Amino acid sequence: MDIKEIAAQTLKDALHYLHEIDPQVYAMPLELLFGASIGQHTRHFVEFYQCLLDQTALQGSVVNYALRARDIRIEENPEFAAQKIQELCTRILAIQENVPCTLVCDEHVDDNSGITVSTNLEREMIYNIEHTIHHLAIIKIGLFTIAPRIILPAHFGIAPSTIQHKQKQCAQ
Repeated sequence: MDIKEIAAQTLKDALHYLHEIDPQVYAMPLELLFGASIGQHTRHFVEFYQCLLDQTALQGSVVNYALRARDIRIEENPEFAAQKIQELCTRILAIQENVPCTLVCDEHVDDNSGITVSTNLEREMIYNIEHTIHHLAIIKIGLFTIAPRIILPAHFGIAPSTIQHKQKQCAQ
């Protein structure tokens, strides 16, 4: 599997709950998640991918995740979120080249001077894969609390390296 396929597969893991969850439950703030909802966590990783793909489509790409759209429909409507994930998967699988880009991070510095790092689309895709898995792990905690009837695959929200490590331990 290549990076594009892994990214699409990781995003599609969210479909396991998006097609099952009640919209009110999806958008409900959870004390366990410090007031965030399943929908807010979903919107967050979806918009990181949207931001990356939109910004790297431009010549001389500059990626700044702080400039993502923040579309509230993704956090309030699970079917809309599922639609956006399907669109992202199509776009990801159609990527033709690993374009160079510059990552800008200005939210961590007081003077807004920004931190810039040379990177590329594939490196940022790896970041987004790991970022998505992290949020899926948080979502899994929330789902176990408010929607335990939703069945998730065993690998849901678990880093592949952790799965491989556990398999090695069991084999010993």
